[in-house]
Amino acid sequence: MANYKCSQAQSCWYGRCKFVNTCMKAFIIRLEENEHSCQMAQDCYDQAVVHGLQPDLFKAINGNDAHIHYEKTGISPKRKMKKGRPGVKGCFFSHYYLWLECIKLNSPIVILEHDGYMLKPLPDNILDIFEDVLKLDRCDPFSNSYNKTLDLESTMPLSVEKYTNLENKNPDKIGTGNYFKGAYAYIIKPSGASKLIKHIEQYGHVPADQQIGDWIVDTRTTVPSLARLHPHYAIGTNIKKDSLTRNLGKQ
Repeated sequence: MANYKCSQAQSCWYGRCKFVNTCMKAFIIRLEENEHSCQMAQDCYDQAVVHGLQPDLFKAINGNDAHIHYEKTGISPKRKMKKGRPGVKGCFFSHYYLWLECIKLNSPIVILEHDGYMLKPLPDNILDIFEDVLKLDRCDPFSNSYNKTLDLESTMPLSVEKYTNLENKNPDKIGTGNYFKGAYAYIIKPSGASKLIKHIEQYGHVPADQQIGDWIVDTRTTVPSLARLHPHYAIGTNIKKDSLTRNLGKQ
């Protein structure tokens, strides 16, 4: 177990800290020029604070400026992004820069997209129970049973298990194995961030959630979920209508 730096005055010996929630840095990715993103991010910020986090707002990369960041970083997409959506590219670079920040800090960080909605506090020993990346919502936010499953599991004792995306598609083509279905709420350690960056530099990148696959990093998840996709997206067709990765280019 690495000896991580602490962002507060408390000491985190071997990553253990009884003040883990306030000690570990957290970031909420927010597209500042987008009113919907700012509204979602404020709700998720308030919810994170209720559950013991003190997130920093991270200025999301606008996918319409992706060409600037390809030139700046020297990386390239492994293949054409789905339907050329600029939102997918902007989402990737937002996570990419936070992975670099994780390495720079030499400390685990919590990454929330503007719709990453915390449900429970992080347990004190959270950093002891996974190696690289820990998804905070094991459920499928696109499932019709999403809310029901979250409710049914909410009182279960906490455990950590291998993350499995039951609808994992084209792993050989994508090249990352069984990947995250949504990257809206997770913890990443420097070990995981380093593996992701190295893979991207060697093979190019895919969308952010697909990039976090078990051929690259050890992927775990909490049971029950400690976070969820913002409840707004579980209403009707909102998850498709208001998704910025889907719709940024239409604005």
